[in-house]
Amino acid sequence: MLLHGYFPDEPRVAAEARAATAAGFEVDVVGLRRPGEAAQDVIDDVRLRRLPVEHRRGAGFASIILEYLAFTLFATIDAARWSRRRRYDVVQVHNPPDFLVLAAIVPRLFGAKVVLDVHDIASYMFGMRFEGRLGASAADRALRLVELCAARASSAVLTVHEPYLQELTKHGVPKEKITIVMNSLDETLLPLPRLDAEAVDGFTIVYHGTVTPHYGVGLIVEAAGQLRDKVPGLCVEIYGDGDAISDLESRARTLGIESALHITGYLPQSDVLRAIQGASVGVVPNLPTPHNRFALSTKLLEYVALGVPVVSADLPTIKEYFSDEELLFFRAGDASSLAQALAEVAADPESAASRAAAARRRYESYRWEHSAAAYVDVLRRVASIDP
Repeated sequence: MLLHGYFPDEPRVAAEARAATAAGFEVDVVGLRRPGEAAQDVIDDVRLRRLPVEHRRGAGFASIILEYLAFTLFATIDAARWSRRRRYDVVQVHNPPDFLVLAAIVPRLFGAKVVLDVHDIASYMFGMRFEGRLGASAADRALRLVELCAARASSAVLTVHEPYLQELTKHGVPKEKITIVMNSLDETLLPLPRLDAEAVDGFTIVYHGTVTPHYGVGLIVEAAGQLRDKVPGLCVEIYGDGDAISDLESRARTLGIESALHITGYLPQSDVLRAIQGASVGVVPNLPTPHNRFALSTKLLEYVALGVPVVSADLPTIKEYFSDEELLFFRAGDASSLAQALAEVAADPESAASRAAAARRRYESYRWEHSAAAYVDVLRRVASIDP
């Protein structure tokens, strides 16, 4: 696995690695390295090689491209060196960037098959951050061309849900080449139920994941400011890191709710699940950008799996997978609409619990065990391995 990211911080990659090892594959992951981390490690039977590249959040376009290029260069060298010893059956490339498939060139010469895992469509991600800037339209066309070339160079393509499959097909990727592997929660990580003595007091709003303006986290603070005198025991807990933390803290001080806002940095997935379990409500606040219209975030599926009531932006892909009877929707990008939805949950916890139970029933068809089976089938097929 080639991953421009940190392992095992990426839940999708970690879940796929566990599924592959459980199916009998030996798995190596090549990823980024933070200062002080060892160059090599073993985590859950996965051999991890960390390359000397660190991700910079909030960087400009040029810095991002240089970071991607540096990682791709190091990954190409690493894969070439290790493929002589290991003779890989499959090289799985996690995007972005799509051109990371170039790092698999030497393993391919030794007979490895390439699987491209499309976490996000690169042109939509770029548009979310840089739309309207000089050269943006040319960059969009270039990213689509790179995406198509990467898909054609791969034996199989994975992606996260049906809307992305449809978009990739529109971009020229053959539909029969694509398999959906959803970002569902690997339920082996579910925490034990809370004891009554551990019950959460007050009204606790949670968000976990990347803390960046594009994901609308600021809406939660704005909504909490509107509710501070209306909802007793109001508390906002944010788990994650990103370039918007200082802005959230500053805005909370302006609104007079700094004592109700608690921001914790990165936590391992199992610790986050434990922390958010039993929350009054989990919020999916994504802004209505072209990229976010395809969002079906891991956090949403984790809230549902844990039985936490969800208030979500009314974005198309989310509404395709869950109904009004399962989630409480608010107008994407509208803090007042979010505040109204949160107030409704606080005023009627029984209805919120009923929606959470209905969402959990819908989730049965989205469970990780189904995606894990589909994922392993792809690995076996491209590697010509019988079950």
